[in-house]
Amino acid sequence: MPADNFSENLHLLCSYSQSISDVCERLAINRQQFHRYLNGQSRPSRRNMLRICDYFGVEEYEILMKADDFRKLVALRKPREHEADPFGDYIAKLHRINPSASQAMIPFTGYYHCYYRPVEFPGKIQRSLLRIHRERGFTYVKNIENYASVKHRARKKLKYTGIAFHTGERIFVHEREMNAQQMMWTTVLYPAQRDQSSVLTGLSLGISSAATRDIACYRVVWEALGEEVNLRKALESSGLFDDQDPAISGEIKSATLNNLSSDENGFVAQPWVHF
Repeated sequence: MPADNFSENLHLLCSYSQSISDVCERLAINRQQFHRYLNGQSRPSRRNMLRICDYFGVEEYEILMKADDFRKLVALRKPREHEADPFGDYIAKLHRINPSASQAMIPFTGYYHCYYRPVEFPGKIQRSLLRIHRERGFTYVKNIENYASVKHRARKKLKYTGIAFHTGERIFVHEREMNAQQMMWTTVLYPAQRDQSSVLTGLSLGISSAATRDIACYRVVWEALGEEVNLRKALESSGLFDDQDPAISGEIKSATLNNLSSDENGFVAQPWVHF
């Protein structure tokens, strides 16, 4: 079919949406590329064509029909959009607040050891292996917690995936455990200073892995390992440590203490520069 049939039909479908920008965000298609579809300058790849059709609830042969016939079809059967994804909308709106968020996260990509004191293991410090990476303009997080030393625990590793965002002042991370999907965490970090870029500190709030699924808040430390690591060694060096273990530095032990001083009225993260 001629390209103008497709572009005209796509225009019609978009007229039922809030805006073309909104369609592009929901489809994760570059706006300039999408405008080339609308202008008849190019046709979508097979993958993008399927995404567009699935999004509007039409078949591929329908969107390629003659414009007059397609208009009659749409008049009888209003195009439907995918049910709104609240979390996706939230992330898209964050990008409007800070358009430079993606670029701002570039210095923080790579591997980290993440330290915190889990409520279900008093006197212990968990050191997990975490990776920050970028894909399609977004910054993603993958986190692995090692519980190999814990007896009578069925699952020796917990894996989390999530997304990270730079507000311009702080880094926000939202994670969800991949298997049971009951443990979800939000972490807010102080972006490291230029001369201390290897360490991030902040607070994590979420649901613990204990059987009681406690709501917990921890002070956390992320220690950068670099863009490339020996994954096997990095995983082997992760796990639960006694809080007196010399393998954990004194600075990290202090920064992860979940205590309140007499002059504190709330649980506040402590920037690394304080130590």
